[in-house]
Amino acid sequence: MKKLDIIFKTLMSLTIVIFITSCEIDSFAESDEHSFGDIVAPSNVQVTADIKGQDADNPNGDGSGVVDFTVTAENAISYKFVYNGMEQLQADGTTTMNFTSLGVNKYTVVAIAVGVGGTTSSQAISVEVLVSYTPPAELIDALTSGTWKLSKDEGGHLGVAAGIGGDAAGASNFGAPIPWWWSAGPLDKAHTGAYDDRYNFTWDSSSGKGSYSFDSGDDGTILGKAGAMRDDLGGDKGQTETGDGDYENYPLDDYSVEFTILPFTATWDWNQDGKYEDTASGQELYPGEKIVFSGTGFVGMYVGGNHEYFIWERSANRIRYTCIGADGNSWHGILTKD
Repeated sequence: MKKLDIIFKTLMSLTIVIFITSCEIDSFAESDEHSFGDIVAPSNVQVTADIKGQDADNPNGDGSGVVDFTVTAENAISYKFVYNGMEQLQADGTTTMNFTSLGVNKYTVVAIAVGVGGTTSSQAISVEVLVSYTPPAELIDALTSGTWKLSKDEGGHLGVAAGIGGDAAGASNFGAPIPWWWSAGPLDKAHTGAYDDRYNFTWDSSSGKGSYSFDSGDDGTILGKAGAMRDDLGGDKGQTETGDGDYENYPLDDYSVEFTILPFTATWDWNQDGKYEDTASGQELYPGEKIVFSGTGFVGMYVGGNHEYFIWERSANRIRYTCIGADGNSWHGILTKD
């Protein structure tokens, strides 16, 4: 009798376990069916590129650097394009890119089709695009019509902020757009050699190059970062470095170098989402021009680096710029006409 009782209880326990397990599986299957459906990755991804001005005589386009991309796929609900680490979400599968490297260059863009449940499939496409460039006439006119100097009476006429890769993901290809680490107040650097420096530009449209003349003023000295000056301009020249790492009255003779002007788009990821796009909360793409000096050409403070000066704002009488110094920071300045 006792054996029968044990067998009966064991069978009842097994029945309960089987019943509960069956209910759980059925319940999950029903929920899965109504919530997700079949999860199928996008397939047959097709991407095409239409280079502006491309024809039999101009296989790489008309020199504008503009290319329209289109991607299609089966089972896709949206699309993304990735180029040079920048991602663009485009629900309709189309985007326009403006390439800026001069000459004929090869660019590879990855198109990503996004499906249900976040599944993705991708396809890369490479295009060879011609970029030819003529600087804006109003910029050339502004640069060459008069002598330039630091806007010493204006707040922010010198400054510094994060450079490439600074401040985590926020910094991008040309540093911060505003000098939030330090910004000079009016006449803050009157005791240095900066304010009597003068800058003159001429331009040769036939060669696409210009000549830049630097005048260190009556005192024959400049302001800059001590390390860059020692490395680039001939040692310390008997100067004492300040606590901020500057030489404030560093002797420098007048000189001239060549310069060019190139198109450029600066970017800053204000909302830290890993994308560079203008949003309601702020501008993240800053198309414009950069002045590229040969040799040791500079304006404002001497900071070394790549001697490329990106123009954030410009008018006939005012230019606000940044450059990446030898220390990796973005150095800012404002120029005005003499």
